[in-house]
Amino acid sequence: MSEKRFKRPSIANGDGLILYCNQYSYYCHKVLQALHEKGIRFIKYEIDVTNDEHFSEWFLELNPRAELPVLQNGLLIVPGSNRILDYLEENYPKNNSLRMPFETDKLVAGFRQTIESLPIGVITIGSFLHSQHTSSPKFPFVLPVLLKKADFHERKRSIIASEEYFCKLLTALDDFLTSVEQYLVTIDIDRCWLVGTDTFTMVDISLGTLLHRLYVLGLEGRFWGEGKRPHLGRYFAKVCQRESFQSVLPSKVSILRTVWINTPPMYKAGLAAVSSVLISSTLLKR
Repeated sequence: MSEKRFKRPSIANGDGLILYCNQYSYYCHKVLQALHEKGIRFIKYEIDVTNDEHFSEWFLELNPRAELPVLQNGLLIVPGSNRILDYLEENYPKNNSLRMPFETDKLVAGFRQTIESLPIGVITIGSFLHSQHTSSPKFPFVLPVLLKKADFHERKRSIIASEEYFCKLLTALDDFLTSVEQYLVTIDIDRCWLVGTDTFTMVDISLGTLLHRLYVLGLEGRFWGEGKRPHLGRYFAKVCQRESFQSVLPSKVSILRTVWINTPPMYKAGLAAVSSVLISSTLLKR
């Protein structure tokens, strides 16, 4: 589809905070939750990545790397989730702070650094290519919806297609989540967040977003299902109940639309027959 179809949206010429994002993006999820946690008013503009709007001329003027999310505040453009999160903390000090306290345990501070270093894109596409390592992936992270995304990453396919590399990533995640589980044993999960108090911080957003991505990929069984890492499972359940987290989740209608648009014709007949049942059984409550 020609990129000429996409024109610069009128809101891009106005004032106020605008977040260009996609509701299924791992990195956009973090920024959206942070905005809701801080109570900052903003306009959300959904980028149509299915039809490559992020490669359109108008968007490349905002971010030549064609990556999401991008924050606009008047003439100021801030690309990338980490830079946006830092910008929000520095420029909205009167809003609820998400910074970790200075006295935060170095182990907890290290959790966020580890999470930020994970190749989430490789893990996401790898879970599709090596589906024998997953169970019950959730819409829209299912066959054949991820096929188009896999084709998009053709240049990285030699890495993504390597089952050996994918298994090494899963093993590294096992080790990391074991260290998180061991730490969670030392705090009262019902009353505390990761910093050991009732203060919800950026490290909670990072870990919650990671666990949610593993969940929708169908990897929760490996990492915390069936009694494995029970404290991690309790922590994830607590994150899912938080209002800011629920505010970020796509609606059922949105998920159905995304699945339908991205499903090849040969699969659509069967999808139409079972989609309503599957959606209700696989979507976290909103």
